[in-house]
Amino acid sequence: MSLVNVLLLAALAISLLALVALRRGALRARRDLSSLRATTSELRHLADHDALTGLPNRRRFEEELARHLAHVRRYGPEGAVLVLDLDCFKPVNDTFGHAAGDRLLVRVASVLRQRLRATDVVARLGGDEFAVLLPRVDRAGAAAVASSLVETVRAEAPTADASAVTASVGALAFDAETLASAPASVLAAADLAMYDAKAAGGDGWALYAEARVTAAPHTRARAAAGHLPAVAVT
Repeated sequence: MSLVNVLLLAALAISLLALVALRRGALRARRDLSSLRATTSELRHLADHDALTGLPNRRRFEEELARHLAHVRRYGPEGAVLVLDLDCFKPVNDTFGHAAGDRLLVRVASVLRQRLRATDVVARLGGDEFAVLLPRVDRAGAAAVASSLVETVRAEAPTADASAVTASVGALAFDAETLASAPASVLAAADLAMYDAKAAGGDGWALYAEARVTAAPHTRARAAAGHLPAVAVT
């Protein structure tokens, strides 16, 4: 075999080894990219969701609410926001421990998901407070869902650690006056209605009736039983 042929064979062998190395490198790069995408997706999920219940967190809920507000500004008012707070949640933690309180929150999150439609957004705002965005309801529909959630929590949330669990729900149905509101202001108004229900004894719901939800909290009337017109408490 001539020297030229030897050199050609050597060059071919080197090229084949280089191709194998490149292929292995490409496979590693694809695996690394897939791993990076999975990690990024997991981090994004953790940033947007509550670690205990798996529900969207306040940040994610306000983003969804902002998108809905942008939609209704263009196409007209529709939908409602509900804020739900468990009655006497602190005694559960104090009596049975925080683990029992966590199990209760997970149970409530589960029954809320089961009760609501796939198009609805349910989130944990923090502590024992939850929020719901109902994109396709009117005022009467918001009241019906609020009442149903109160009944659902009462019937399905009790656990071995808490024999009697109830909820107070505040609801705000979108109208022409609420379209200019920021998500935080909408949540604050629904929260006031929730405290109205809680002040009436809990295990019930209240519908926020005041139109000027964009007013500063200290200039807005508190949503207490009998203090606002057309507030339904049940």
